[in-house]
Amino acid sequence: MRSELDFLYERQLQTRIRIAYFIAFFVFGLLFLRLWFLQVVYGTNYRELSENNRIRTQKVKAPRGFILDSTGRILASNRPSFDISLVPQDTRDSDRVLERLSELLEEDVSVFKQKVEQSRGRPPFEPVKLQTDVTREILGLVLTHKLDLPGVVVESTPVRSYPYGSLASHVLGHMGEISQKELDRFKDPQRYQIGSFVGKSGVEQKKEGYLTGEDGGYQVEVNAVGYKINIMGRVDPTPGHDVVLTINAELQKTAEDSLGGKAGAVVAVDPRNGRILAMVSSPTFDPNLFSLGISARDWQELISNPEHPLMNRCIQGMHPPGSTYKLVTAAAAMEEGLVTKETSFFCNGMYKLGNRTYRCWKRPGHGNVSLVKGMVESCDVYFYHLGSQLGPDQLSDYAKGFGFGTPTGISLQNEKGGFIPTSAWYKRKYGIPWQAGESLSIAIGQGSNLATPLQLVMAYAAMANGGKLYTPYCIERVVSVEGVVLEDNNPLRKRGIPLSKENRDLLKECLWGVVNTPTGTGTLAAISEKDVSGKTGTAQVVSLTKKKENTGRDTFADHAWFAAYAPGNEARIAVVVFVEHGGHGGSAAAPIAHTVISRFFELEEEGNV
Repeated sequence: MRSELDFLYERQLQTRIRIAYFIAFFVFGLLFLRLWFLQVVYGTNYRELSENNRIRTQKVKAPRGFILDSTGRILASNRPSFDISLVPQDTRDSDRVLERLSELLEEDVSVFKQKVEQSRGRPPFEPVKLQTDVTREILGLVLTHKLDLPGVVVESTPVRSYPYGSLASHVLGHMGEISQKELDRFKDPQRYQIGSFVGKSGVEQKKEGYLTGEDGGYQVEVNAVGYKINIMGRVDPTPGHDVVLTINAELQKTAEDSLGGKAGAVVAVDPRNGRILAMVSSPTFDPNLFSLGISARDWQELISNPEHPLMNRCIQGMHPPGSTYKLVTAAAAMEEGLVTKETSFFCNGMYKLGNRTYRCWKRPGHGNVSLVKGMVESCDVYFYHLGSQLGPDQLSDYAKGFGFGTPTGISLQNEKGGFIPTSAWYKRKYGIPWQAGESLSIAIGQGSNLATPLQLVMAYAAMANGGKLYTPYCIERVVSVEGVVLEDNNPLRKRGIPLSKENRDLLKECLWGVVNTPTGTGTLAAISEKDVSGKTGTAQVVSLTKKKENTGRDTFADHAWFAAYAPGNEARIAVVVFVEHGGHGGSAAAPIAHTVISRFFELEEEGNV
């Protein structure tokens, strides 16, 4: 017979068993509930995470469109860049791997570690670039020791390449890493991300939207150490579109070589439509320096260079046009009825205005000077007379009619508009009325007159083509990979120059005489049977007194100009040459124009223009 104590013990045991059952049920319930959440609620998410450990998406950078010259020669293309990267997820001991890599490459390991540290916060399966554009020797070394470098991968990406180096660099432009401002402006995450390279100047910048393609990618299956096992899917990248320029590479090279490294500019255009045939700004630069990000040292050398190689002198260099501007002064005087072909003035080498003497470039003087002789021999005194009769505002009106004082409208950024003074501007600036002596200075292209080489060549092109002023253009068309023309530029005529046919024919006779008569100032530009016409210009940098006080200093030497077109009656090329501190236009600039025009006719005969 059981005692009461036995009943009490049995009841306690049953209670404990029920509690144990309850705890066990509760624990298993929690586990079941957790498994249900993991598999049902979060199953898709964890499945994706699991797949990402095994399947990775790798981007394939789209090649940028080519830039070609007018004959189809490739001026900007792409080349493969082999980069050494680290996938953090694929290495257990990144410090050891980086140390081993630094030993092989003989690099400071701290540089590698810093790059990995800077990538913190990014997905661990995204490669971190350690070295870009490595040599094939380094590439072979890394691949040979691949088993010792878990997580280290070799990537190949297309980078911009300019096979002719600095040729036409100011037209082509250069690349650079995208800024936050540009990212916000483009608003196209499929094509532009942090680290993307975009055009920063020239055609690269102007046609960025066409040149940049759309990136592709592929899904790869990898094993536990990151090796590719299988490619599971692929989307091919779409290359950018090609841009065809009006520039002729052969003529461009001739023009660059003819400057001989001197600071200056050469612009050649087809006067019949405004097509730029060559555009040279010297000194130049190599855009390949920017393709992978320019080094601090190279950048400092460029921006500290006193000759400013990054500046496009053709559209940004503003200087007094010198005697090339006498074309405008003569046109204004003729149209206003102040002079005819027979109107003469006497030049004894100086012109007196009040108590001041204005000298002619020819000290003994030119004697009796007609309009033709005044242009052919570039007599300053003759144009002093015209300037004093015209005044600043009439000269300004005609100058603007020839395209001076405003940008030409070429599709390159940061074009300057030059400057043409007026009496109102003078009053605002100096607080006094226009001074008569200023009229003499601007009449010969000195004083406050400022023009760019492109403005000047378009004015002379208008003289050559019958008076039509065109908007210059250097981009011919944009073509897709399939050969479809997406954009085709046509000549755009702005207006006619303010000059009658009769007066234009007379001035053309004068310009022909500058080059083809024995007393002309531009005889060094003459080409047998090619009828070159033109005008020399020498732009004074400092006064004659200062020049005497500082003899031997190049920075005080005059600028040299020469503007020309050929052949006279059916002009197919117009050229302007500007040589900074080159001296006289007839001796420094005219021979360069001779070389460029001669080469143009050679190419034309070969059928390569």
